[in-house]
Amino acid sequence: MVHHSQRISFFRKPAFVGTSLFGSFILLILQINYWQTVYAKNILVDAKQDSLLFVRSKNYNYSNFKRKEYGIYPSVALKILKAIHHNPNIGSLSELCAKTSLDSAVILHVLVDAASKAKAEKYTIDLNRADSTEFESLPGIGGKTARRIIRYRDRLGGYINKFQLLEIKYFDSSILLNSNITFKIDLSALNKIEINHCEIATLYKHPYIGKDLAKIIWAYKNAHFPLTINKFKEISGMSSETSLKLTPYLIFR
Repeated sequence: MVHHSQRISFFRKPAFVGTSLFGSFILLILQINYWQTVYAKNILVDAKQDSLLFVRSKNYNYSNFKRKEYGIYPSVALKILKAIHHNPNIGSLSELCAKTSLDSAVILHVLVDAASKAKAEKYTIDLNRADSTEFESLPGIGGKTARRIIRYRDRLGGYINKFQLLEIKYFDSSILLNSNITFKIDLSALNKIEINHCEIATLYKHPYIGKDLAKIIWAYKNAHFPLTINKFKEISGMSSETSLKLTPYLIFR
């Protein structure tokens, strides 16, 4: 009985309480390290007015969240990351506040701090070879934008330069200014049109032609068959700009 009472008194001692608190703290750190690896791929790293920019950072180091900084605890940062992961369609600061029940100033501090410390990744992508998954891996490009890029590529027959991406509806021009992204273009992957042997439907489906210009080209081709590149440039009703844009997509033979 004496031995039993000694054990009970030990658990009431400050030494045991301190040890328990220290153990709980270590457990918290281990849990944070685990969740960081789970949610690191989808993090909001910048805030602009009342909208947030979604950027992926696969190798981000969260060591700054392991200690209290300016009143921000690791558990707070973790709560924000979990909310973002479970609600990928969050598009504004107010929505994130509602999901986390945190003050907007606290959230902005965490996000801006993350943005300043995130390690910039380098990306290289071939516009004419990449699939949807590869496009989605780029910062600033989501599933919808990736699908638009591929659909427009199919309509064009392939990209000739990266600035053609600006012709896509809702495309964010800042992506082209991102120095961490290198756009490669394999011109051998172009799907060209044999101008002298194609159907008129093939012409008007091309985004640079359309139905009206297709009829003009078709009539001119029938009158001046076979078309050469020099004859093509002489077609009236077609601007020199359109002619210049179209020529790389045509085969004259």
